[in-house]
Amino acid sequence: MIFSTLPNWFWKENLSGTDYQCIQAETDIGLIQKSPFSHDIDLSARAWMDFLSFSSGNFTNCLGLTNEFKPDCILCDISPLGLSVGESLRIPTVLIENFTWDWMFEIYAGENPHFKVINQKLSDLYENFDVRLQATPFCKKAANGITINPIHRLQVQPAPEVRKKLNIPSGHRLVLITTGGIAQNYDFIQSLRNFTDHTFLLAGNFDRMESSNNIIRIPMSSHFHFQDLVCASDLVVGKVGYGTLVECWAAGTPLLGVYREDFRESETLRRFSNQEMTAAEITVEEFESGAWLKQAKNLSMQKITVNKPEMENGSLQVAREVNSLLDKR
Repeated sequence: MIFSTLPNWFWKENLSGTDYQCIQAETDIGLIQKSPFSHDIDLSARAWMDFLSFSSGNFTNCLGLTNEFKPDCILCDISPLGLSVGESLRIPTVLIENFTWDWMFEIYAGENPHFKVINQKLSDLYENFDVRLQATPFCKKAANGITINPIHRLQVQPAPEVRKKLNIPSGHRLVLITTGGIAQNYDFIQSLRNFTDHTFLLAGNFDRMESSNNIIRIPMSSHFHFQDLVCASDLVVGKVGYGTLVECWAAGTPLLGVYREDFRESETLRRFSNQEMTAAEITVEEFESGAWLKQAKNLSMQKITVNKPEMENGSLQVAREVNSLLDKR
């Protein structure tokens, strides 16, 4: 049973062949976005204050369904709701994180005093776990945290097959442009047409897949797995979050990234990209104007094509830790 606000197509795409039930429920607030690169602190604070009261129908529904389902454990991806449900029903919980929201919000307490109250509540909740797993790269080492390797989705289709299905001309460099699934208007579209030996793949909230000259627009839900697009690309450009960063790292695909300066996780992601992969950084302004295009031409020629040293996917380590917890019951 999965509690999430993610659309059903996401789970269908990533859990093919798995028996699961998805319940639409808000388990986390995060930071409410105004755009792919900015968020609303005051609106986020109000939403968190309401959410952490755990008095809404959303919480009651999650509590009731979990009680009926009677799981052997609850796996929480940073979610404070899952921890609260686990505590209420006395169900073992596994917290998996590369940061926690109380740590993230420390820098906003001076800007909005509500975060002092929010952080205290979150800090208390983040003590309610049986096992704490910290996915590399994580932001702050916890004394009781178990370090695990980067977690990423596995490649489904070989890169040559993906490129063939996308009709990428032989010899073209494929550049994937992403803003993490948040709608964005691209002012640099016309400039892309000048790079005739590159094909640009724009992932976003498009109604359907469209191709025009050397530009392909692809919706978030398509016949292609996102990790396959990363593997097939010679370069990924855009907003850097944990998932995009680690999937580029796993694929050996260079990353030309935009890091949010007022988002505390950014420094950890930046450090990992500088030390562990082929990467460079651009500003929001450079991304939106297309000033990054000449830099992309050089970086797209640096994809790692030799086999990297094998490192176990962190997802397998998570599975072992969960099984170990269940074996003790």
